[in-house]
Amino acid sequence: MFHFTKFTLQDMSDIGDALQQLEFKAKNVDELANMITQYFFNHFIDMQTGEKSCVLVRFFMTYPYNSLEKELRQLADKMLYGQPAPQEMKCLVLSATTGIQPEWNSIIDSKGHRVLPLPSEEMLKKNLMVNQFIYQFGMDISHVLHPDPKVALELEGRIFNVYHVPDALKSPYIPAQNDFVVPFGIKSALGFGGMLPTGNLFALIIFSKTKIPRETAELFKNIALSVRMAILPFVSEKIFVIDKNEITEEERLRSLIATQASLLEVYKKTASEQTSRMENASFNVARFIGKFTKKAWLYASLIALSVFFLFIHQQTHNEFTLHLAASPLEILLGALLIEKILERKARAEKAKKLMYFKSYLFRSRLRNIFLANFQALKFPVITITKIKNASLEELKQMRNDADHIEYVSLEAMETIIVEYVPAYHTFYNYMEWTIIHDIDLSFENMIYVLHFIEEVKTFKHNNPDTPFVYEAQKQRSLMKKVKKVLAEGLFKFLDYLIELREKHPVLFYELLADYEELPQTPRIMYEQRNGGGI
Repeated sequence: MFHFTKFTLQDMSDIGDALQQLEFKAKNVDELANMITQYFFNHFIDMQTGEKSCVLVRFFMTYPYNSLEKELRQLADKMLYGQPAPQEMKCLVLSATTGIQPEWNSIIDSKGHRVLPLPSEEMLKKNLMVNQFIYQFGMDISHVLHPDPKVALELEGRIFNVYHVPDALKSPYIPAQNDFVVPFGIKSALGFGGMLPTGNLFALIIFSKTKIPRETAELFKNIALSVRMAILPFVSEKIFVIDKNEITEEERLRSLIATQASLLEVYKKTASEQTSRMENASFNVARFIGKFTKKAWLYASLIALSVFFLFIHQQTHNEFTLHLAASPLEILLGALLIEKILERKARAEKAKKLMYFKSYLFRSRLRNIFLANFQALKFPVITITKIKNASLEELKQMRNDADHIEYVSLEAMETIIVEYVPAYHTFYNYMEWTIIHDIDLSFENMIYVLHFIEEVKTFKHNNPDTPFVYEAQKQRSLMKKVKKVLAEGLFKFLDYLIELREKHPVLFYELLADYEELPQTPRIMYEQRNGGGI
């Protein structure tokens, strides 16, 4: 059995092996999908209650409208409200379902979820849950609606993200709140999937009454690849309308190799991250032991002195020697208490210095970066006025929404990128200042930003008239770096605002006042928030 709250690398490996064994027991893809949903439903339990964690597990796949059975086509027609259904239109079809309610164990009895026609991006965006799934998944909607054989190979080799809703209650991405989330105690949702060489997208969604941490969700990237490995032997008919119908053995083998390579990459990355955490923990323990050892002679001397006076008392029965024996222990306890107080005070002083130094940086040196970032956002919409009027809870929700940012356009992203170049020395000086004052800092992230700025500067020097973001668009790894730098900069600023709002509201409003006083005419304004997004 497995636990969402305590999920390990070994658990990830065991589930992967079990899922790949299911392919030898199934006769077709629908039977395999049913086995997979039952496996997850039956193998995850709540550590506290011993009950099953999963309330509902469902498996979906995309198929073209013209390949559906008559009953499913009729259901799809009803959902289109009389609009003609294009024969090549993609539909999301429920292949398997397992849950705590009797009707949740039969796709025939499923109400309203057996098939979802996907005629256009506009209709897809109306279904917040499916739209969010694809967004968090990291896949372009066009790849789902209009599979292209030219990009199929690239999509097969990709390791997709997971769909994760850590707090299901009141989440807009799980719409059935009163009928599903509340009565069945749903706390989290987790989904994963992938693209098959046929062009089909498969997706599995778990609704759990046990809260699912982000660390657990990340490990499910590997499990998605294991599911793809299990499905591959059962898929043969392509859904590319411009391609031949049957998938060849060569194509199937190529897809298996790509999936195995992705599996290896996930294992290496996950193992490396866990090893790094263990090394950091070991270093902290060693540092503590080292600090303690330096003072051990003093502690030992005081204890020895106390023991000596106790020995004298035993020999002489003089009451005064008991007071003498207690004195070293009192000194020892007092020293430990004072040391803790001083350490706490030192940490508080460092935190205060860091807070005010950040205030200086955010209020002046880095202000253009954050203003450009706000103005380039398509989602979530963030403005200085909105931040200023927000409650602490609304500010935290704003920060949560920022986990899934979307920009208006490539050109909008470029306005943020160019603001980083003149800020190079600010980031460098900040790193130096934290070193001098012995303040903990994620040096890897800071160096990452500095390297990024150097790349932008070099490119701009050689290509002064070409936006850097256009070059990044040609290279997936470079675009990933752009999005990481822009997003993490926004995260750190919002995290700092939450800290100020909670602990130093006066400084919070002073900072925002400085932002409001800045003329609202940066390089390019992006008020057309309904434009195309990135």
